[in-house]
Amino acid sequence: MSRKFSKVIKTASLALAASCTLTGNAVAGATDLVSANSHLPVRSEGHRYTSNPYGEAAAILKVAQQVKANGVGQSISSRGLHIPNKSANRIIKRYEYTYPAACGGQTFSYYEGSDFSALGLHNDGKVVFDLLEGGSPYSAPRLWGPYDQVINDPSPMHVVYSKGDENGFGLVKASFMVGKVAEMSTSKQASYGKNYSAGVHAAGSCDSAINNFLVKN
Repeated sequence: MSRKFSKVIKTASLALAASCTLTGNAVAGATDLVSANSHLPVRSEGHRYTSNPYGEAAAILKVAQQVKANGVGQSISSRGLHIPNKSANRIIKRYEYTYPAACGGQTFSYYEGSDFSALGLHNDGKVVFDLLEGGSPYSAPRLWGPYDQVINDPSPMHVVYSKGDENGFGLVKASFMVGKVAEMSTSKQASYGKNYSAGVHAAGSCDSAINNFLVKN
C-alpha cells in the first residue's frame, strides 16, 4: 500500500471519527447524558476546567480551610477513591466538620495527600468530592473538573487526554492526561452541583455564627 493511499485512508478515518463524535455528543444532549467525550476545556476565573463548574472558588477554599482547622482528623485508606498518584496516596488524611445549624448544618470533609487536596460535601450518605489542587493543570476548585466524583454513588470514571497546543499551552504539542472525569446524567450532575454550591455558600457566608459556635464549644 502506497504512502499516499495510506494518508487518504487515515484522513477519511479521522473525518469519520470526528463525525461520530459530533453525532454522539448531539445524542448525549438529547438523552440527558454527559459522556467523557463531551468534556471540553473552559476558562473560568483564570483556571481551566473540563466541564461546566459549580461553586465559587474563593468560598470553596475558605470552607476547606475552616474544615481543616476545626475538623477532627484521621488517616484513611484511599481505596474506592479516584485520586491523582493513587500509588503514592494509599493512606490519606481526612478532616470532618459539621457546621452549626445557623450555617446550614452541613457536614464537610477535607482530604489531603501527596500533592493533592479536596473538599467533600456529605449528602444523604454520599459525598460530593471536589478536587482542589493536584492532578493536572486543569484541576482547580469547583465542580465538575478532573477527579471530581461522588463517593458511594458509583459512576464510571474515564481518562481524558488533551493536546497542549490546542488548549493554550504554547508549543506543547504532545497529548497529556487531563485526568479522570465522571460520566453521569446531566440532571444528576446538576443536582449534586447545586447542592454543593448551596452548601459551600451557606457555610462560607456566616463567620459570626461559626465564631460564636467555636467560643461556646
